[in-house]
Amino acid sequence: MNADNNNIMILAGEPSGDIHGGHLCREIKKLSPRIQLFGMGGPEMELAGVELIHRIGNTGVIGFWEVYKEIGKYWKIFKKMVKVLEERRPDAVILIDYPGFNIRFAKKANRLGIKVYYYISPQLWAWGQWRIKKIRRSVDKMLVIFPFEKKFYNSHGIEAEFVGHPLIGTLNPDLRKEECQKILGISSSPVIGLLPGSRKGEIEKILPILIKTAEIIREKIPESDFILPIASSELRPLIEVQLKHTPVKIKTREGSAEEIIAASDLLILASGTVTLEASLFLTPMIIVYRISFFSWLMGRILLKIPYIGLVNIVRGEKIVPEFIQHQAKPEMIAQAGVDIITKPGSRERMIGELKIVRDELGRPGAAGRAAGIIINSL
Repeated sequence: MNADNNNIMILAGEPSGDIHGGHLCREIKKLSPRIQLFGMGGPEMELAGVELIHRIGNTGVIGFWEVYKEIGKYWKIFKKMVKVLEERRPDAVILIDYPGFNIRFAKKANRLGIKVYYYISPQLWAWGQWRIKKIRRSVDKMLVIFPFEKKFYNSHGIEAEFVGHPLIGTLNPDLRKEECQKILGISSSPVIGLLPGSRKGEIEKILPILIKTAEIIREKIPESDFILPIASSELRPLIEVQLKHTPVKIKTREGSAEEIIAASDLLILASGTVTLEASLFLTPMIIVYRISFFSWLMGRILLKIPYIGLVNIVRGEKIVPEFIQHQAKPEMIAQAGVDIITKPGSRERMIGELKIVRDELGRPGAAGRAAGIIINSL
């Protein structure tokens, strides 16, 4: 079968998935220029040639309770996308992360006899292992981005290929710290990046903790400089309201956090993929996270691993401090930050561990390898 005559439905539900989907779709188009791509995503996927049936927003929600409150909205979108699936009958469906939505969608596609590929696995190895049976029944192949995920899925009788992490090759780890500090207008040291996340809920719950932490660090290290990336313009008002009430000057910069990560001596950041970005730049970090009490309680019940930070999960031990929920106290976080900056050998030890994490993430070209597997199977 000539893959150029095929059409593929692709679904991403969050901005990070849209970015990964954009890279993947560009690689698919390189291999098969006339292939038709349609589905759910955002601006990156649209630029890559995807016909968007549903356009996602720039912010997401976090936690079980937060998702539950939005369930009606998600159900309408789900039914809309299933209707398109049934009408257009694509040759394959590609799902990107977003498990609550996409695992259900995989079941619908499988029942129609449509091949299903899952790129960027849900973190079932951390929680949600009850979904393994659904994956095994409905997904033809998992295209995974961590080496331990291949072993995990294979052990459950699910076909999986490790394609490498998509961050490798998309970031520029050769950015020089001094050059980035100059670009950002920073002259003092140490430089501390504050990264509360890119979702509205994260900004509301995590940024106040980071601001208070910055105030305490400034008291202990008066020459410290703070900078905060703003993921999107719609988050700026929310962030600026919180920054109004602090005596510490915290610089802000809209757009990519890449230069801030490269420029910083220390990052205090929300748990997520950004911890892996920091590992590529070998920037020491502290992980902070807080969600609603109900969501945290559910997470405690369901979580099957001792850490939430991806750098710690990949390494298999706690190489980066984690301050989660009630432990996310500015005094404790600030002391950990001061120790990393001032104690001899602390930064160097963490940088050595981050080098190991970086090596575990594979070679550049994850999206190209994933695209090749999909196109060859068609």
